[in-house]
Amino acid sequence: MLSPPRWETNDDVAMSMVTHGYGIAAPGAPPYLMFSNVLWGYMARSIPAFGGLLGYSSATIAALLIACAGLTYGMLRLGAGRVLSLSAAGLLFVRPMLFPQFTVNAGMLMVAAAILWCVHSVERPARTLVASALLALLSYVIRSQECLLVLAVALPLLPWRPLRSRRVQVVLLAVCCAIAAAAIFDHRAYQTKEWQEFNALNPVRARLTDFRAGESLRNRPDIVERHGYSLNDVALMEKWFFVDPGIANPVRLDAMLSEAGPLPRQDHAWANALISLKALGHPSLWVFVVVGVLGAMLRPSRGLFMAWAIFLAAIVAMGFLGRPGIIRVYLPVVSLLAIAPLLQGARAVSVRNRALFALLLMAVAVNAFNVLSESRSTNTVDAHARARIAGFPDYPVVIWGGGFPFEAAYPVLGASQAVLDYKLYGLGVSTLAPFSVAHAEARAGRGMIARLLSGEGVPLVASDEEIRLLGVYCREHHGGQLQQTERPPEAAGGPSRYRCVQGR
Repeated sequence: MLSPPRWETNDDVAMSMVTHGYGIAAPGAPPYLMFSNVLWGYMARSIPAFGGLLGYSSATIAALLIACAGLTYGMLRLGAGRVLSLSAAGLLFVRPMLFPQFTVNAGMLMVAAAILWCVHSVERPARTLVASALLALLSYVIRSQECLLVLAVALPLLPWRPLRSRRVQVVLLAVCCAIAAAAIFDHRAYQTKEWQEFNALNPVRARLTDFRAGESLRNRPDIVERHGYSLNDVALMEKWFFVDPGIANPVRLDAMLSEAGPLPRQDHAWANALISLKALGHPSLWVFVVVGVLGAMLRPSRGLFMAWAIFLAAIVAMGFLGRPGIIRVYLPVVSLLAIAPLLQGARAVSVRNRALFALLLMAVAVNAFNVLSESRSTNTVDAHARARIAGFPDYPVVIWGGGFPFEAAYPVLGASQAVLDYKLYGLGVSTLAPFSVAHAEARAGRGMIARLLSGEGVPLVASDEEIRLLGVYCREHHGGQLQQTERPPEAAGGPSRYRCVQGR
């Protein structure tokens, strides 16, 4: 029995919240998704809820179905046959359907766009050219970086002859203009006065949360002290604690980081590159890598070699930049490389094609077994998590770290109204964003620090390590002692309540 789909990461949960104004997002704010183009947010919001299924979920499922249909149709038109085409679709889309994730969705749309381009180069129908262009544009607005990565890897595999056609040139120009317009619209959306505080902190924030600049600071405590910080402050920033403007001061942080020197990951660039390469053996990827490598051996070509070279160079470069082993970024690319050998001479009947066919069928079976097993196991865990947070309060609660089960509480196919009524004061990348509950509470004088220092305290879901850091913060910045004034029932997932008692 198939399990219901589950969000792969909490990024999509947060983006659905921003789209529809619940959870971490205050109602009524524009759907500025930050990770996707704002146009995608407006498109998802325009879809009415149906049977508890929110517009963002509907848009996600629709994007995957469109990509799957485009790939299957393209394989059929290229002569792969029904069984082979459906097998390729099954191999590529089992995981994205059961564990949807916006980066993967964007990549799969671009894979389908590339295959439809190949169809157009053979048959020259205008509809496949237009469909390829529209899928590429949709891929871009969902996740521009992934769209461009898949395109870069696909370029050596694509026929270039259609570029001589006037019609193709016009369509490509139209797509480029549409992408440029979408990019400009997205950029301008974040240039308003409301976003100034977020924009000022975000580049400095990324150096601490994403690129581990705190490692350099821990090696130079004298620099930290000279700029009026403590090592505990550095640890707080690394854990997304942006609620105290005295600590989350972009000017002071930038000056301190500049004095500390280059990012530490530059010293471990080759180690990070190795992590990127080792990630190809991840349970979500290895089947695709094996199929792609064996397929390239069975049907070698210069285009395949160049595509693999571009992909490996790209993931090594990401490792050098401090972002190694990002599985969701790699999955669409290895999916493309797995089926790329099938695009060459798919109509031919040969021993090599039969071997590719057998290899693909085995891969489909292995991958389906792995993904379905993971899905059933995950859904069992999620059911327990949902039971644990039953009775969670509907007043604003600070959520810090991974203590709240976002993916379990907000399923793809819809959460209960009681769960949609939760108000989550999230400490994360969106804390200072104008749409967030955190921003609205702070403007109303009910920010986390104000409540921490008040007599009632602040309701908080956090790990023991984060509570320890908060206790040091209370002592260093307010001369107080952190006290837990309320705790949830045993085995419950509700908030505890803490206050910083001053004057002791």
